[in-house]
Amino acid sequence: MTQDPNAAASQRYHDRFENARYTAIAEFVASNLNADRDEERVADLLVAVQNAAFELCGHSLHMGAWHTLAVRCGQHFLSFHTVDAIRDFLRLFAPDGVRIDDFESTAKAMLRAYSGLDDLKSATAHANGVHSWQGRMAYELLAAVDYLTHAAILLLAHEDDGYIREKLHKGLNRITGGLYEGIRHSPQPEMFNFRSTYFPTEKDRF
Repeated sequence: MTQDPNAAASQRYHDRFENARYTAIAEFVASNLNADRDEERVADLLVAVQNAAFELCGHSLHMGAWHTLAVRCGQHFLSFHTVDAIRDFLRLFAPDGVRIDDFESTAKAMLRAYSGLDDLKSATAHANGVHSWQGRMAYELLAAVDYLTHAAILLLAHEDDGYIREKLHKGLNRITGGLYEGIRHSPQPEMFNFRSTYFPTEKDRF
């Protein structure tokens, strides 16, 4: 009789599970969210941790769970310390798993990107108050970075491609606006002439 692969995966999960590590993660998550341990937000994240562990054990009903967990860590602004604890817990189930590396990198990239947005918006607003072409160009470029940062976050979260394109389009428009300021007002307009820059098209796919 052939053993059910999901049953075998569940057994691997239970064999490798360490309650002390899991309990510590629960406490970290509750602290990060400023919530009680039994609140739904905490419980949902812990379920996501469990699902990722099941995926690493080979359970077919939890494919992609590592990515869902990474995105939730980023969107809930968990600390790097908590992400590290989750990473170490997941290593129990797949010590050399590349998906665990991707989990950590995705979560931390999103966290750092989100954390910089407030400062970026503030810098953009201040640059907008500078009465010179340099200030106007800086404003456009900072606004572009804001759009491009959002695009990067959406890419990491595997969001809708149309929304990513929208952010990229707006970011490129801001860059173009900044270059116009340099071309029109700089004493060295050639510095801002990037007409030789090539943008890839569908033809470059093949």
